[in-house]
Amino acid sequence: MTKVTMFVPDIVGRVGPKYKVLADVFEEAVIRGELKPNTKLPSQRILSYQLGVTVGTITRAYQELERRGVTVPVVGSGTYVKDKVKTQEEYYHPIASRGGMDLCLCRPLILGQQKRLSESLEALVSEPNAQRAVLDYFISDGLQGHSTTLQTWLNERWQWDLDASRLLWTYGGQHALSVVLQALTRSGDSILLEGLCYGELINTCAQQERKAVPVAMDEEGLIPDDLALQCQRHRPRLLYLTPSIQNPTGVRLSDSRRLKIIEICRRFDVLIIEDDVMYCQPDERCSPLVSIAPDITLYIGSFSKYFAGGVRVGYMVLPSTLQPAMKQALRTSCMHVSPLLLDLVCRWLSNGAMEQVEEEIARELKARYRIFYKMFPTHKRLAVSGFNVWLYLPENCDSRTFKNELAETGVFVRDAYFFRVGSYPVPNAIRLSLTGPVSRDELKTGLQFIKDKIAAWRRL
Repeated sequence: MTKVTMFVPDIVGRVGPKYKVLADVFEEAVIRGELKPNTKLPSQRILSYQLGVTVGTITRAYQELERRGVTVPVVGSGTYVKDKVKTQEEYYHPIASRGGMDLCLCRPLILGQQKRLSESLEALVSEPNAQRAVLDYFISDGLQGHSTTLQTWLNERWQWDLDASRLLWTYGGQHALSVVLQALTRSGDSILLEGLCYGELINTCAQQERKAVPVAMDEEGLIPDDLALQCQRHRPRLLYLTPSIQNPTGVRLSDSRRLKIIEICRRFDVLIIEDDVMYCQPDERCSPLVSIAPDITLYIGSFSKYFAGGVRVGYMVLPSTLQPAMKQALRTSCMHVSPLLLDLVCRWLSNGAMEQVEEEIARELKARYRIFYKMFPTHKRLAVSGFNVWLYLPENCDSRTFKNELAETGVFVRDAYFFRVGSYPVPNAIRLSLTGPVSRDELKTGLQFIKDKIAAWRRL
């Protein structure tokens, strides 16, 4: 704690209850910077003597300052100006934080999002009708303006002519997947998944007692012949796909295979879940499956990877025939998605903030790929340049062992086992998220650890 020359507030000419006047003067001094964080306030007895007021008045003033969040009492020591920066850091610090360099976390970096959030909240403050609406209860359909905004944005993004009745808001992509399984499958049903797949969906299938069946993959994505074989064996209700940018490998499903997969799914009466939540740079995007086969495809999108991870808002594009079942499952899981969150997202979609943030993310991602390829110049560029890189290891180095050794040095990655569906063969690879580290310097350090560790294994 910091001790300085005693600050004696000047209350001459001030009107009102003395304890509040005193609190106002102290607070103003803190705002001006005259009283710095961690500065100790004068003792109550000395200050009462200096100002000619009772000790009780000083006590009430200090209590008022504490109530306003300006000061903090320390037992046996006195009253100090609160360090609000430190207090906020402690308040907003994650409960579970392992530290180190995290190349597991697949997320967009916080670049210009705070500015857009601040602007949208300021706009909302001046709109009482909007405030009333976003604080109310609704059924799963939500508000007309939100639905129309999403419809307009999707039609412009994909050059569609999409009807708003096919749209449904969700709490992000993971929530959408859970709702689909709940609405369209029952305990014991088989669901086909890519052999290496989004780990949390594997967990969701297990929790909901759905049988996750792996389908073989190669460098072009899902293999149609094996899809047909698994459809014959298991008669599944659903096929889960990430055709635009596969998680974890990053490969894109080729055009010829897209058509073959659609034909197979039609033949066996299988619905396709098209998961398109992973970030894809604007110059690498391609038309989604739902634009080719809208009658059998449930398209899932999200703004968590395109704006900020804390924005738990996603959406589905559905065949009209599935709307009743999906809405019922949505009501069962959450009643309706928060109108407040939807309103913020719709403002960003309408005022160009979403597009601007996407461009900022793309620029930062390109810079991080330059760092990666400078460190790993021989890495094969077979995948789409998303947040993740699928890195193969030396043959003598098991990916799980490698991951654990890295973790001991404070560098965290995902091994191939995390993405394994059932007994699918595990490739000797790890997934690195280039956007996990907060800074480029931290990314360089983490990649250097990995490069050195690989070199050490190759020398064995």
